[in-house]
Amino acid sequence: MTAQDKELKQLHDGIVDDVNSLVSKYMSIVGLDVPENDEPEAKRKIIAIIKEAINNLEK
Repeated sequence: MTAQDKELKQLHDGIVDDVNSLVSKYMSIVGLDVPENDEPEAKRKIIAIIKEAINNLEK
């Protein structure tokens, strides 16, 4: 295992927490701004936007 792999292994949980926080942040915003908010649908769409952003980073 390389030094980089070890560092990324240590960062893994923090990265996962950050992504969860990002989804929660935008779920809160949508919940406040849209009274008839469909939470499962909003969450699915937010995650789709994040996936799109990640796909663009990979290019």
